[in-house]
Amino acid sequence: MRYRLLGPLEVEVAGRRLEISATRDRVLLVMLLLQPNRVVTLPRLVDAVWGDAAPATARAQLHTCVSRLRRQLPGAIQTDTAGYRAVVEPDELDTLVFAQLVADGRAAMAAGELQAARKHLRDALDLWRGPALAGVDSPGVQAAAVALEERHNSALEDCLDVELQLGLQAELISQLTGLAEQHPLRERLHGQLMTALARVGRTADAIAVYLRLAEALDEQLGLAPSAALQELYRGLLQPPPAAKERPPALLGMAPAERAATQAPRALPVPTPWTLPRDIADFSGRDDLVDRLVRAARPGRDDVPAVLTVDGMAGVGKTSLAVHVAHLVADRYPDGRLFVDLRAHGERPPLAPHDAVGLLLRHLGLDPERIPADPDERVARWRSELAQRRILVVLDNAADPAQVTPLLPGASASLVLITSRRRLGGLDGAYSVSLDVLDDGDAVRFVTTVIGGRAEDDPRAVADVVRLCGGLPLALRLAAARLAHRPSWSVADLADRLRQANPAPIDLTVDGRSPHAAFELSYRALDAAAARLFRLTGLHPSGEFAVRAAAALADLPIRDADELLGRLVDAHLLIEPVAGRFRLHDLLREYAAQLAAEDPERDAAIDRMLDFYLQGAAAATRSWEGGRARGAIDVGEVQPWVPRFADLASTRRWLDLEIGNLIAVTQLADRLGRHRHTCLLPRAVWGYLFRNSMNDVSIDLHRRALAAAEALADDGLIAMTHNYLASAYAREGDQNNAARHLLLIAEHPIWGARARSNLAAVYQFAGRLTEALELLEHSLQAIYPAEVIVYGGQWTTLTTILRLRGRTGEALIAARRTLAAGRASNAQLAFNGAIELAVIRQALGQHHLAELLLRWTVERILPELGMAVICEARSYLGVSLVALGRTEEALALLALAARDSAHLDPHIACLAASNHGAGLLAVGRRDEAKAEYARALERAMRAGYRYEQARAYHGLGLCTSDPRLSRQRLQTAAELYEAMGVTEHAEVAALLRDIDEKANK
Repeated sequence: MRYRLLGPLEVEVAGRRLEISATRDRVLLVMLLLQPNRVVTLPRLVDAVWGDAAPATARAQLHTCVSRLRRQLPGAIQTDTAGYRAVVEPDELDTLVFAQLVADGRAAMAAGELQAARKHLRDALDLWRGPALAGVDSPGVQAAAVALEERHNSALEDCLDVELQLGLQAELISQLTGLAEQHPLRERLHGQLMTALARVGRTADAIAVYLRLAEALDEQLGLAPSAALQELYRGLLQPPPAAKERPPALLGMAPAERAATQAPRALPVPTPWTLPRDIADFSGRDDLVDRLVRAARPGRDDVPAVLTVDGMAGVGKTSLAVHVAHLVADRYPDGRLFVDLRAHGERPPLAPHDAVGLLLRHLGLDPERIPADPDERVARWRSELAQRRILVVLDNAADPAQVTPLLPGASASLVLITSRRRLGGLDGAYSVSLDVLDDGDAVRFVTTVIGGRAEDDPRAVADVVRLCGGLPLALRLAAARLAHRPSWSVADLADRLRQANPAPIDLTVDGRSPHAAFELSYRALDAAAARLFRLTGLHPSGEFAVRAAAALADLPIRDADELLGRLVDAHLLIEPVAGRFRLHDLLREYAAQLAAEDPERDAAIDRMLDFYLQGAAAATRSWEGGRARGAIDVGEVQPWVPRFADLASTRRWLDLEIGNLIAVTQLADRLGRHRHTCLLPRAVWGYLFRNSMNDVSIDLHRRALAAAEALADDGLIAMTHNYLASAYAREGDQNNAARHLLLIAEHPIWGARARSNLAAVYQFAGRLTEALELLEHSLQAIYPAEVIVYGGQWTTLTTILRLRGRTGEALIAARRTLAAGRASNAQLAFNGAIELAVIRQALGQHHLAELLLRWTVERILPELGMAVICEARSYLGVSLVALGRTEEALALLALAARDSAHLDPHIACLAASNHGAGLLAVGRRDEAKAEYARALERAMRAGYRYEQARAYHGLGLCTSDPRLSRQRLQTAAELYEAMGVTEHAEVAALLRDIDEKANK
């Protein structure tokens, strides 16, 4: 079965679309699919289907609806004592597929894999067929639709950030302009538009975007643009930087990228142009080029010209197509487009539907104007080309079925297609099959690259051509090597090629392969450089900093840096950013083959694992303040491990290395290095925790637990259970968190800490009495001589005391937490300040709360993570509402709710309910109801009892119908009473008022 909610509701069974015609059936099915594989209670279903007008027979009618759906969807709906559950596999529901693709995209962003991130995020966005749940008329469903749309917008902004970092600003401007018009107050989108405009030289337009946004923010919210936007604006006002000066900072780019990027000052490109640059030293194939140029004339009678070039990999198909495209570009004034169809590579081939969408975006169409239906999308593409003369290069095609939908209809355009296969099914196409270069063309090619030395020894040139098999890839690598060695003759090059190992790396031609060129470059290195190149093949990601290379080779950092420079000069390494190096995939495979036979292999891997373990431990140590690091022992610190001066420097290092830290942990697991598999996740836990990378943390700590059990190390096993539980709790899986903590609750070292952490889990689950008992005992057991060392438990204690109405004790605990944190631990200080402010709010002292929260918001460091920033902003909004400053309050509340939507469930629930309360306070009842519904949905999934009660409480206040209001308030009262919190009295009084009015 297939269910699609990202657009109008669609259900597919056995490949055929199923029509769910009854309105109530549609609402019921959608409500179940919004919480797949989870029980949706009967009261929630009744509310969604009937709202305030539920009949007395509502439950019976629901049963009838379920029976109808079961006949249409056998086995899809299960009954539970509390309600019903939709049984769904991960690939059957588009919202689950979307969430996974977005998570994969964000993980790739964190790892620095921008192309992969773009692929995942674009694939996720392409799942949307229109407004989510369009046509399903239910306030509850539409509240969920609003949440889905926000997830879409957030993923879109992430994708745009990635595409800007990839240098795609020219093709993004049209899309960003439309998005900025749709969302006139969304600062991130405006910043992205300003950045794109600045990079293509449209500085004046970028400044105008900022001024319009500033005016709108001032008029509607009374706010100024963010500091980041103001910095970007100031940079735009500066004159163009000199050649050696840094350009203005561009929003969304890392500092290293900003330092290496200069905003172009060229005139705007008048037509779409995504064609890659031509090859400066292209030579050979003259007759073929002439034939293709003659064939590439605009079609007569609006018949497009279609040219295909097929041939083996590495034979130069793309270079030829791009070269010909540049030669005839002036014949097609309305655009020159290029799309990689990805038939052969690590990523899956680009579907025709997606390729057409990409081409339409290249033409500048607003994404919302691009049809979702594949046939309608193709029709729109052909309609756009009907009155244009466009050149399109479709590179790396799989077969005729992939390219046929991309061909124009009636259009005087040109399509150039490359493929490893013959595309025999394209009627009317002019096709050529590309072979390796003949001897004459190959000699001219080598001569063009290396110059006069080729003319001095034509026999040696012929030998080079023969040894490389005429394959352009191998010829270019070998000739480029000779070009950078002026002391070599061509005969020297030929001799070295003869001595190369003939084992293939990627492709073979009559038994010959590019391996010979790689072997040549490798053998030309001195022993030290060759050793370092060989050892880089052990690195799991192939992208690393100087210090990591120094650790691999056991070299001083200065020596490693010098050797890396030599490898870059030899074209065996790439330096995409100053100080960071990358192996091309083929060279990485070649280096890995060399390293597999190196006797230093095991020792080098150990040094690399130690380097990343010790680096992560050093970077996160300051984040954890005074917390004991338990069983972690990183050994004697290596000289290559960086020293960190402040939190900002640790954040920069971790942001760059998090992908490598994940990769080396997985490598340690594969190689059976159990100690490193245990300790690396512990060392990087603080970063994962603060950045809500809970899925990554769970995966790494699961590996760590298996490794600890393999070592039979009781201390490591207990430690890993503890931190795996923290990841589960942060993710909202309180059952698994409690399970792991209970396993070590009696451990002689970790037991007291586990019981203390279990208290936090119990707090989330609403078991406050048990949590309080655990805290009182565990804190004394862990820290008998210290009032506050381990801040998380004391923050939990303060929260529970506050909720229970023990305000005096809560104030004392919060003040001590704040004082201790200001002395030694920034995270603890901010947590204490927030808790103290919330207590002041409970006492009605909102001026004091505002001072504390402004102090927090103004001083909090990005290194501490987005969750604490959102929490502080949200509570500040609460106080500003109470003080009557509603415009600023609602802006802060909305910002916190938006930014926390994809963070930990606890912060997301808190921010949504606070936003709902603010909206309700100004009479925006429907919007408040949507926020409370969003909070309830997250709280139900995560098992957060207090946040469930808050959401029911808020929904009760938003409901005008007394009976339904009472039902929701009664649910909140029961939850509050079970937890023993102060809100129970308030809700009980509301219920009494409702009952008194009903009895009059």
